[in-house]
Amino acid sequence: MKKLKREQFAIGSFHYPRYTFTYFLESVKRLDIQNIEVWGVTPHIYADDLTAADINRLRGEIQSRGLHLICFCPEQNTYPINIGATDKALRERSLRFMEKSIVAGAELGAPTVLLCPGSNCLDEDPDEGWNIRRDSIARLVKTAQKENVLLVIETQNKCDCSSMHTVAEQRRLLDEINHPNFKAMLDVSQMTQFGDTIADNLSVLGDDLRHMHLTAAYAHDLDLTLQGEALRKQYPNGRPLNTHMDFRGGNNPILKYLRQLGQGGYEHYITLEICSRSSYFNPGEATKKALDIALECLD
Repeated sequence: MKKLKREQFAIGSFHYPRYTFTYFLESVKRLDIQNIEVWGVTPHIYADDLTAADINRLRGEIQSRGLHLICFCPEQNTYPINIGATDKALRERSLRFMEKSIVAGAELGAPTVLLCPGSNCLDEDPDEGWNIRRDSIARLVKTAQKENVLLVIETQNKCDCSSMHTVAEQRRLLDEINHPNFKAMLDVSQMTQFGDTIADNLSVLGDDLRHMHLTAAYAHDLDLTLQGEALRKQYPNGRPLNTHMDFRGGNNPILKYLRQLGQGGYEHYITLEICSRSSYFNPGEATKKALDIALECLD
């Protein structure tokens, strides 16, 4: 039976914003994991504040510890960043920031940059919103090609985007963009929320599935027999779910997901994403516990 490998796992910096970047790197090194994903926010790595000297220093800090930056994830879901906005000034500013972020990620050594689709308002025309997001992404893909990095599109919850909730929508966007520097990623929180499965992602995306966020989620009386269109009909805004939490508090079947991925032949990276504010004060402890849970899939 196929299994995942330890070398596929990465630690995200998402729950380290109250500590220095050096602290994050040392925390990962102590866990004997070589791969990291960096959240592009202050006080660590925020593209608008970076100088060439900053890039060199940060890349040196990563490399000197034998670590590998596998993905750069600039923050994109909070104003003033929205590449899908109908407001042209906001959208243009957002696109410039994302272009700068793609360049920064490439200069830091990341082969992959995570992309969120942005959103129009819920009372605006959804078709116009989709077209704006597609055209914005097509522009960013040109920068990705120039910098020789891969953009991976993430699904979103309903609060962050009026579409891009399901793997079918990812597939549609991939087909419309149709570019080798544009692929998809899987976040298991949105997968659980909107009724997709690991099998859905593997079959619909195939080799276009190039990255993953492993997250813990909790739902009262979580019933995973309710999936697909049946779930979305019952819950148009997604299954009620607390997501991106400390792994010790979730009840989604993390190990089952990972074993299914391994059996399905997934060969790319899996970042442990912990965004829980309760983990901000002792992120190293939360990281170790999450890693211990995830690595049980290797047994």
